[in-house]
Amino acid sequence: MFTTKDSIKFMMAKIFFNLANFNINVITEITPLMYHGQKTAEINYVRSGNGMVEIDGKQVKIKHGSYFCIPEFVKYSVIPSSPIELYSIYLLLDTKTAYKEYLPYTKAVYVGDNKDLDYLFDSLLYEFSTMRFGYNEIVVSNFKSIIVKILRNEQITGKRLSHWTNDSMQFEIEEIISNEFKNITINSLANKLHLSTRELQRYILKNYNKTFNELKTEAKMSYASNKLLYTDTSISDLANLVGYSSLEHFSYAFKKFYGLTPSEYRKQKKI
Repeated sequence: MFTTKDSIKFMMAKIFFNLANFNINVITEITPLMYHGQKTAEINYVRSGNGMVEIDGKQVKIKHGSYFCIPEFVKYSVIPSSPIELYSIYLLLDTKTAYKEYLPYTKAVYVGDNKDLDYLFDSLLYEFSTMRFGYNEIVVSNFKSIIVKILRNEQITGKRLSHWTNDSMQFEIEEIISNEFKNITINSLANKLHLSTRELQRYILKNYNKTFNELKTEAKMSYASNKLLYTDTSISDLANLVGYSSLEHFSYAFKKFYGLTPSEYRKQKKI
């Protein structure tokens, strides 16, 4: 079992999140019915094992790749058929200033399957375990990606997670690049933000001291490094996943960024 109570606070859709606890636990016995109090929520993800989760009297099968999100006052219990390795994120929510259209999302139950969440939760464990420089920023970025992937999996479409304000622009840029780094261009990003490409370039340079291409490369390399550390994805498949036309181009870019080839990085850094 691993647990941390290192509280991390951030905002998304004008909802203030306090990531109050993160843990991974192995469940071998049926848990008692549990529920959380006002303005709280929990996101659970099955890393291995299988069984069922009972939510408000309804039973749903769960297995590797399953997630179940529990809002306030909803009773639930985990019923393992085999030992279930379960990631859990415990949240405190302040919705006083939240956009009204997003409030229902904080009170809904979500149950589904998405193995794409593996590397995000594994990365959270790594960051909380090592607490290396900048881990807070990576934790927030990965958590936002988890939220977006779950809502997309629930087929919620046509919604922005915030409105364009000076205070939230940086969050929107980071979120879009983090989720669409393979195909995003400066033109398509500018269109999403309703800016000219020149305005966007100036904004990025002023607030990040980097170019758009540098931010995009960072996102690609961060994704690639997580895949190398936490999955067995082949390097040739990974090159395509991050948008490189050949293994050679990807290996060159990766070594330029990290000082190691992808295979060297996997061999030296993998836990």
